[in-house]
Amino acid sequence: MKTINLLLADDHTIIRDGIKLMLKKNPEFNIVAEANNGEEAISYLLAKPNTVDVILMDINMPEMNGIEATQYITNNIKGLNILALTMHAEETYITSMLRAGALGYILKEAGTSELMSAIKSVASGQKYYSNEVSVTMINALMNNDSPKSSVLSKRESEVLGHIAMGTTNKKVREILFISGRTVETHRRNILDKLDLKNTAELIRYAIENKVVSC
Repeated sequence: MKTINLLLADDHTIIRDGIKLMLKKNPEFNIVAEANNGEEAISYLLAKPNTVDVILMDINMPEMNGIEATQYITNNIKGLNILALTMHAEETYITSMLRAGALGYILKEAGTSELMSAIKSVASGQKYYSNEVSVTMINALMNNDSPKSSVLSKRESEVLGHIAMGTTNKKVREILFISGRTVETHRRNILDKLDLKNTAELIRYAIENKVVSC
C-alpha cells in the first residue's frame, strides 16, 4: 500500500487540525507539511521537492491565494496534483481553480469518507468533484447559450456535464438514478446532436464552450 503524502494549505489552524484528525487513523495518508498561504506552500515545495503527492488547497488565503498558488505550482512544479478544499461552491471559484490546474474540487463540509476518496482519486491522476460542485457546473451548462447546446434535453445536458468533468458511467448512474444502458443512450444522442465522433471530441467541445475548464 503506497502512502499518499499531503501538504495542507489553509490559513485557519482549526481547519488544518480538523483535517489531520480526520486522516490520522488511516495509514494511507501522511501529512508532511502545512502552510498558512500559497507562498508558504510554494516555499516548502521548492525547498523539499518530491516529498508531496497531493496538495489540499484552500482558496481564500493571505499573501497568495489558492488560485494563484495553484497556477504557479501547475506551471513550475511537476509531479504534484492539487485538490481544492474550500467553502466556496460558486461557479466563479470552481472554474478559476480548474483553469489554474486543480484536478479536484470538494467542499469543507465533506465527510471523512468523501475526503479520502477525493484524495485517492486526485493522487492517481483522476478528477474528483463533489456532488455540489457537479450540480453547480451542470447548472452553468444549462444556462449556456451555445446554439448547439440548446438542442440537448435537460437530461442530456446533465449527462454531458458529468461526462465532460470525468465522472464515470457508474457514478453518473448513481447520481442521476438511471441505468448504465440509459447513460450510454444519452451519450450517443449527445454525440449525434452535437455532431461529434467520440468522447474526446465531446470533452473538447465542453471545454471550448465553457461547460468545464481544462
